[in-house]
Amino acid sequence: MAMKKPANSAASFTATISSKGQMVLPAPVRKRLGLRKGMHVNISFAEDDGDRLIVQPLTPRLIQELRGSIGCAGAALDYLQEERKRDRERGR
Repeated sequence: MAMKKPANSAASFTATISSKGQMVLPAPVRKRLGLRKGMHVNISFAEDDGDRLIVQPLTPRLIQELRGSIGCAGAALDYLQEERKRDRERGR
């Protein structure tokens, strides 16, 4: 999976999608977002431009912000909160 930082931008990176649809986030991106192995992220399309993605660590605050944005938010919220609790217990 080839990745490189474009020479013309300090805050922009490129990544290659694998045959399995996987993409590795560059280390500076993971560090800035505080992402560690096993953590979950929310990926959404930018409202102003459907060609851009927003990647956010799935934190309790984000879960609360997302509440109601999907039809089954109650069950999804419960699941995500339990998952975060298990992550904390495992030291992630």
